[in-house]
Formats: sequence, C-alpha cells, structure tokens
Amino acid sequence: MLLSVWLTFVAACIVFSISPGAGTVATISHSLSGGFKQACKNIAGLQLALVTHLLIVSIGLGALLASSAIAFTVVKYLGAAYLLYLGISKFFEKSVALTGKEVANKTSSQLIKQGFIVNLMNPKSIIFLAAFLPQFVNPTQDMTGQYLLLGVTVVMIDCAVMFSYATLASAVKPWLGKAKFVALQNRVFGSLFVMMGIALARVER
Repeated sequence: MLLSVWLTFVAACIVFSISPGAGTVATISHSLSGGFKQACKNIAGLQLALVTHLLIVSIGLGALLASSAIAFTVVKYLGAAYLLYLGISKFFEKSVALTGKEVANKTSSQLIKQGFIVNLMNPKSIIFLAAFLPQFVNPTQDMTGQYLLLGVTVVMIDCAVMFSYATLASAVKPWLGKAKFVALQNRVFGSLFVMMGIALARVER
C-alpha cells in the first residue's frame, strides 16, 4: 500500500472518529460520572465492537447486511432499543455530588459490555466500513495484510479520539461535580441517548 493512500485513509478515519455518535456520548458521560478509568473500560468495549465490525466486513458479511433488509432492520431496532434503555436509565439516575473518590456503580465487565453493545448494534457503521475499506485496498497485493493494516489504523485512531474525549471530560469534571450539575448531566446525556435511539430507528439503508 502506498504511503499517500494510507495517509488519505488516516485523514478519513480521523473525521469518522471525531464525528459525534453514541460511543462519544457514552465516553463523555462515563468520564463525567465515574472518571477517566471508568471511561477507559467503556472505550475498551467500543473498540471490541469496532474490531468485530472489521471482522464482519473482512469476511463479506457487511455486504450481506447491506443487501438484506431483514438483517439490517433487526440489527437497527435492537440497537435503537438499547440506546433508548440507556437513555431512560440515565435520565432517571439518582443525582449525587461527585467527590472525586466515587465508587463505580458498575463492574468492569458491565462497562465493557455496555460499550460493546452500543457500538456493535449500529448497522450503518458496518455498511460504512464495507463500502469504505475496499476503496483503499489494492486487489493486486496481499489482501490480508492490507485489511490488517487498515483495521489496526481504524482502531488506533478511534482509541486516540475516544481517549481525548475522556481526558477533556475528566478535566472539567471538578467544576461539574455538584449534585445540581450531575442532575443536569443525567438529563442531558439521557436525552441524547434517547434521541440517538430514535434517530437510529428511523435510519434507512
């Protein structure tokens, strides 16, 4: 793969990762409510889902999802339902002042699983990758090596972007730790999850 092609891919991935989505909202929400470490566990789940998407695309299932209305609809509504569940739960979450020594109300496995499901149940992501990745693959060269390089690049960039969001959110956390601000955060992020769930449910192929 030519360096110029890879650099173009990197630029496109940065734009793709920076664009706000459910994963971004989840990362910022966890950073503000539970701190940087809690957000990192959520990010781990997001990246596991991204790797799963890449595997799905690399073996050709992404094209199947893109061509099957039933498969697309099932995944879409499952994802929308989960985002609505997260939104309603967050909206009504008990508001307490943050002291900087909070005990996470979720285990590591729960945080990873939540991030995984949020990212996994997004059929548009799979279809985007299915249409996006092949544009940078040279069919005359080793396909496996190229897909591996592109996959690692996507994950590394997305990790960097999500960690940046988590770091920024953690930095402002001390100023937003009062109970009234926590209540506002819960309402805002809960509403964002609900809106994203509704938006996902309305998405067409």
